[in-house]
Amino acid sequence: MKTAFVTGAGGFLGLNLVKLLLENRWKIKAFDLNVSKLRQFDSSRLQSVKGDITDSASCEEAMPDNVDAVFHLAGDTTHWKPGNTRQTLINVDGTRIMVETAIKKRARRFIFTSSIGAYGAHSDTITEESPSTALDSIINYWRTKRFAEQKVRQGIERGLDAVILNPANIIGPHDDSGWSRLFFLIEKGKLAGAPPGSASFCHAGEVARAHMLAFEKGRSGHNYLLGGSDGTWLEFVQQIGRLLGRKVPDKPLPAFILKSIGRISLWISYLTRKEPDITPEKAYLVSTKLICNSDKARKELGYRVVSLEAMLEDCHQWLVTAGLL
Repeated sequence: MKTAFVTGAGGFLGLNLVKLLLENRWKIKAFDLNVSKLRQFDSSRLQSVKGDITDSASCEEAMPDNVDAVFHLAGDTTHWKPGNTRQTLINVDGTRIMVETAIKKRARRFIFTSSIGAYGAHSDTITEESPSTALDSIINYWRTKRFAEQKVRQGIERGLDAVILNPANIIGPHDDSGWSRLFFLIEKGKLAGAPPGSASFCHAGEVARAHMLAFEKGRSGHNYLLGGSDGTWLEFVQQIGRLLGRKVPDKPLPAFILKSIGRISLWISYLTRKEPDITPEKAYLVSTKLICNSDKARKELGYRVVSLEAMLEDCHQWLVTAGLL
C-alpha cells in the first residue's frame, strides 16, 4: 500500500486529491491548519493532523519516515496587498520547510503544486520552456510561486526527487472560495461586469489525478502545465449565467474600468480590513491573457482535458448539493 503525506489536504484541491487517493487504496496522512472538512471521508486509511507548514518542528513531527509521496498543495492564494507578507511566509518559507523536511525524512518523491502564474504573463501561449516573468509582476502570488519553485529546485540539487505541477485556473467540486465566488456574485446580481481577459482552465478532479500520475510517471526536475480548456472570461461568466438562469453581460467591461474599481476597492479595504471582490491584482489577472499548452502533461502523464462547460457544471452541482447555492 502506497503512503502519502498531503499538505493543504483540507483545501479545495486537497479534498479532491484525498478522495482520489483513497479510491486508489493509498494510506494518507493529511496535514492542514483546518482539518474539519476531512471528516467527510470515513476511512481507516486517512489520518488527519492539524499543523502549520511554516512551523518546521510541527512538519517534522507529522511527516512519516520514508513516505512514498509528499504532495505539497498548501498555499495562500490571496490577491490582496495587505496579505502579501503572510502569503510570502506560507508560499515561500513554507515550501522551503517542506522541502527540508522531506529530505530529512527520506521521502521517496515530492510533488509540488505551483501555478501557471509562476511563469508570469505572456502575450503568446505559455509552455514549460517559456521564460518566467513572474518576479516582475504586480501579483505577489505569482512571485511567491516562482520563489517557491526555486526552493524545490534547491532541494533537487540536494537529491530530492521532485516534480512540479503548474495548474491554470482550477474549477470544480469542493470550491467554496475560489472562482466559485463568481457563481455567488452572479446569483446575487452583484457582478460589476465581465472581465476582458482570457485564460486556461482545468478541472479539479483531473488536476488531482495529474498529481497521482506525476508520482507515477513524472520526470524529476520537470514542470508540467495543466490547462487545456481555453476561453475568455466573458464566456466563463455567460456559462455561469446559463447554469443559474441569471442575466449576465453580453460584452466585457473595459480593462481600465475594472482596474479603477480594483484601486478604489483597495483603498476602502484599508479601512474595512477585508479583502474585496476586486483588487488591482485580481483586475490585472482577469484583464490579461494567460493561456498555456498542456501537451507535455497529456503525453507524459496522461493528463485529461475537460471542457469549460463540463467543469462549470460540476462546480455548480457541488455548490447546490453543498447547500451553498
